[in-house]
Amino acid sequence: MEHSRMVEINVKRSTPSLNKSPTNVSFPNLSTVHVVRCHGLKDLTWLLFAPNLKVLTVGSSTQVEDIINKEKSANILTENEAVTIIPFQKLERFRGYDLPELKSIYWGPLPFPRLKKFRIDRCPNLRKLPFDSKSCSSVGEELVIHSGEQDWIDKVEWEDEETKERFPLSIGSSETETVLKILMELSSTFAST
Repeated sequence: MEHSRMVEINVKRSTPSLNKSPTNVSFPNLSTVHVVRCHGLKDLTWLLFAPNLKVLTVGSSTQVEDIINKEKSANILTENEAVTIIPFQKLERFRGYDLPELKSIYWGPLPFPRLKKFRIDRCPNLRKLPFDSKSCSSVGEELVIHSGEQDWIDKVEWEDEETKERFPLSIGSSETETVLKILMELSSTFAST
C-alpha cells in the first residue's frame, strides 16, 4: 500500500463456529507486506492473521503507533487464538523507517525463528524491541539489529542484560541509501567530465 487514504483495516470474524482454525479466516497466502505513506493508519494488528508473512516493511506513515496493538488484538482474538497465534513465526526481514509515532512492534518478546534482517531508521519513540535472549535462536546465525542513528541505538531498552549481549546493534546506512550515494557520486563524476 502506498499513498493510501486507508485509515484502518478491520478484520471481523464471519465464521459460524468459533472452533474453526484461525488460518481459515486469515491471509494464508500473504508473504510480503509493504505499508508506505499511509498517514492515517495507527496500527497493523490485522497482521496477526498473516501466518506466512516473510517480509514486512513499514515506512513514512506518520501516525503508526504499534505494529500489533495489544488492546485491539485482545478484542479480535478468541481466548484460544490469543494463546495459539504467535505473530511473525515466518518473518525473515523487517524494516521500519520514518515512523515518528511508533512505540511498539509487539508488547512482549517473540521467538522470531526465521528472522535474518532487522532494521529501524527514524523511529524516535520506539525504545523496546520484541526480543529476549531466546529470540531468533533457531536462525543459526547472529541477528544484528541495524539502524542509521546512534542516538536511537543508545536509547534502546532491553529485556535484560543477556538480551542486550545477544543482539549486537550496528549503525550505518541501509543498502538502498548506500547504493543511492554511489550512484549520485558516479553521476556527478560523469557530469564533470
